[in-house]
Amino acid sequence: MEKDTRNATEWGGCYPISRAPTLPMAMGQGSLMMLGIFVCILCLNFIECQPLVTSRAPDSLLKVNGSLSSCVSQTESSSLTYVVDTTGSMADDLQQLKLVNDWLLDRVLARFPCGVRKYTMVEFNDPGVGPSYATDSKTQFSTFFKNLTAIGGGDCPELALSGIKLALETSPPHSFILVLTDASAKDYSDPVLLNDIYSLINSKKSQVSFLITGLCAGLNDPQFLIYRNISLKSFGLVFQVSLADLGKVFFYLDLTLSRPINSSTPVFSGDYNTNGTYTKMFQVSQPYTALILTTDGLNTTLRLTGPNAREVEPTRIISESWGSMYQVKNPQLGIWSMNITSASAHGIRVEGFTATNISSASRCSDCHSNATCEVYFGVPECSCKFGFIGDGFTCSDIDECSNAWSNNCTNGFCVNTFGSFTCICYSGYTLDDRNACVDINECSMPGLNRCHALARCTNYPGTYACTCPPGYYGDGYVCEPNECNTNSCGIAKDCMKVPGSYSCFDPCLNHTVLNEPWRSTLYTSGSMPLNCDTTKKGWYRFIGSGGVRMSEVCVPQLRCNTHAPMWINGSHPTTTDRIVNRTACANWGSSCCLWWNFVQIKLCPGGYYVYNITGTPVCTLSYCTDPTYLDDPCSCTAEEECKEVNGVRGCYCKKNASSADVANLRPQLKCSKNEFGASFQTCQLENMGFNMSSIRIKDSKCIGSVDKNVTNMVTFMHPTRAGQCGTQLITNETHATYTNMMFLSSRSDQIITRDRELNISYSCTYPLDMKLSLLTALRPMSSSLSINYGGTGEFKLKMAIYRDSSYLLPYDASEVSLSTKDILYVGVMLDGGDPSQFNLLMRNCYATPSSSASDPIKYFIIKDSCPNKQDLTISVPENGGSTQGRFSVQMFKFVGDYNLVYLHCETYLCDTRKAPCMPYCSGVRLNSDDGDSQNYTLSVGPMERAAKTLSDSSDGMHARWTFLLFVVMVLGLQTLL
Repeated sequence: MEKDTRNATEWGGCYPISRAPTLPMAMGQGSLMMLGIFVCILCLNFIECQPLVTSRAPDSLLKVNGSLSSCVSQTESSSLTYVVDTTGSMADDLQQLKLVNDWLLDRVLARFPCGVRKYTMVEFNDPGVGPSYATDSKTQFSTFFKNLTAIGGGDCPELALSGIKLALETSPPHSFILVLTDASAKDYSDPVLLNDIYSLINSKKSQVSFLITGLCAGLNDPQFLIYRNISLKSFGLVFQVSLADLGKVFFYLDLTLSRPINSSTPVFSGDYNTNGTYTKMFQVSQPYTALILTTDGLNTTLRLTGPNAREVEPTRIISESWGSMYQVKNPQLGIWSMNITSASAHGIRVEGFTATNISSASRCSDCHSNATCEVYFGVPECSCKFGFIGDGFTCSDIDECSNAWSNNCTNGFCVNTFGSFTCICYSGYTLDDRNACVDINECSMPGLNRCHALARCTNYPGTYACTCPPGYYGDGYVCEPNECNTNSCGIAKDCMKVPGSYSCFDPCLNHTVLNEPWRSTLYTSGSMPLNCDTTKKGWYRFIGSGGVRMSEVCVPQLRCNTHAPMWINGSHPTTTDRIVNRTACANWGSSCCLWWNFVQIKLCPGGYYVYNITGTPVCTLSYCTDPTYLDDPCSCTAEEECKEVNGVRGCYCKKNASSADVANLRPQLKCSKNEFGASFQTCQLENMGFNMSSIRIKDSKCIGSVDKNVTNMVTFMHPTRAGQCGTQLITNETHATYTNMMFLSSRSDQIITRDRELNISYSCTYPLDMKLSLLTALRPMSSSLSINYGGTGEFKLKMAIYRDSSYLLPYDASEVSLSTKDILYVGVMLDGGDPSQFNLLMRNCYATPSSSASDPIKYFIIKDSCPNKQDLTISVPENGGSTQGRFSVQMFKFVGDYNLVYLHCETYLCDTRKAPCMPYCSGVRLNSDDGDSQNYTLSVGPMERAAKTLSDSSDGMHARWTFLLFVVMVLGLQTLL
């Protein structure tokens, strides 16, 4: 009996045989065709199948539950080999690959339950290569993979080619070899090694493909290009993907490895290191059941034209940014052309297939109801429909929602349906024609956003932002002209814009005093932490031994307790009638003005200067003072005069009629993060006849203070907390306003009195943020922890649950009962002490069914500072970049008899002076863990799952519970391993 070699090439192939020699001739033609066909499970490109030799099997062995899926005999299929980089940076990749590998092997077994193949595993890193494991057991191969451990790290590239050589040596001929790495090849330039690899490819006819999640250098570096050379010589491909897309590549491998028994002929192969559009030709010289066209590279698309000069629309099997697969059934003989467009280096492979499948039937009625039946060379062939899996005689529904890589609901929630799935998109996304959730461009039409008519709309994934145009004030949803941009207050006062209005103030009377001797240009870096003025914004006055005015000459580096000192590039004003603009420069490197920004300066009537500064361009920069200019012993305020009274020279209140007019009495408000209050000039109060000792606020137990040395003002400051010192709180959706009242009484030591009392109400309005919103809630669900860190002061850590993504509305402790559709918004924040040198990093955040943070049942939301990539509902918008962290996750319930959910967060204070604090979660090598940092654990809860409703059931929540059970079981298994 001769082989049908119509599709044979030098690479081998799946050679169909119409009959097996030992089959009884009494069997019908259909049965002979069904049992005598070669069984090429996982028929890749280079395997030569062996004939199925058997005698007629009883019908009882051929049918199970009415199907034809029982194995009469087993058939050898192509071998599968993994070449795995086990360096430390592959830890995240291996965790994902272990899950996907089991899924892949189960899928292939479900399609072809009678296939037998060899499995090989090869490890490599630097400096080691090996060991190599081989087995014919799918279960043992899965164990090999699960036992892989990523160790070491920090070096790049790796000994990838040595690993490929070992794989070619230890794998059977015609193997499919997949290289998994996040590094380039260190041994790319070894000519002997390369010659051995090419020799083994030619002799063993194996196909080598690459799955790469990182690079040590560019795409044109020889260390990377060697991968393309090897894949081209072996008819393989190079897929460059992110960690999130690893599963989708294995979905491609499932389709590749699980193809029906076909004879395979390489028709066209090309690699191109260019982008743009071009045309290539190939010839179909013999009949094929189908052409399979596969691409790799960034956003590669193609258009096909057949021999009849008509464009052919191929069936899209996979289309991702990193690669695609298309199919053309029954292609015409002749010259075909491909019009190719790509955005990067890429490869193209075209294969011709002639179907000879084990799922051949005597008649189409033998096929499963969820299978299709097509006739190839007179033989009906059964194939499960899209959305089902099996051998064509038995087809079962695929739960696409059980794994993220088998659906495209990246920006939505997946709901499985019979034979398919659907995506319920998150807010800001909508379904497209591929059943994928894509971003809604709210800025494309006015009706899709709430921006003011004058505002600029900026679209972001899942949301948008509104920005008022220059010259206007507001949040973008409301915009109004900014009177402060039109010099409404003149040249001697500054302007403060508030919603609906503005106010003018004299910075000589309303500023913050800085008495910090280390700002002197003579001060060198000492034991104190280096200072950075990035948060200094507003009007300031310098006093004390460090100097009372900024330096007008370039200050040497590492002075003023900072890296780059800032100085005034210009002169100070000499008149008190105006505010002037100057440039502040920072000295660093070889430039006295490497960084700069604008400052405003005013000379005040008392002879001192005030400065309007707007932070610093970068850190570590500080504003420096000239120590040759010190405080005048008679430095008076605008309401005072320097004179001698009873032999004592000092500042005394001026006597003038205007200052005695009550209509001119205006408090100076002081609104800070943790307290607010009002101040009055004591001279003004005395001239008006008020009793300084009787001034009080609503709660008389809260007393004020008088600064007789610097400002000569009486000040009442109290915490921004409702109820303290008589403070009242009024809130709306965006702001909180704290209000109090000051009571002033007339003096009784005058000749006459009118028994008058003046009541002055004052308030401060703050935009709500995570911290302030906790103070405005009655009983927020939150927790706090006070800590002392070194010598930097006392800190307080807080954790709370919020209602929405604004993180402004905390839940009350009595009402956190949520459905599984709801999103938990969690905020963690650092408050108090001196946090300027620290950022807050959430290291591990997880849920437990009990209040104990050490409960063995844990569901990790953030692990090792990075979000759990298995749960696509998790979002971490802020971690390690400031003194607060935020994350959100869709509400869930633990499987079993657990009704409550508690959240715990292990945090630590990251010293920004030692290393970067923001986590890097791309999978590339990183070693920034601060082993000396102490963890602090916060806990909050419980949260109760709301009663399940009919609408919950109809929305497919069963798939959600299945997913959570799968995740918890996998995590538990990893712990055991």
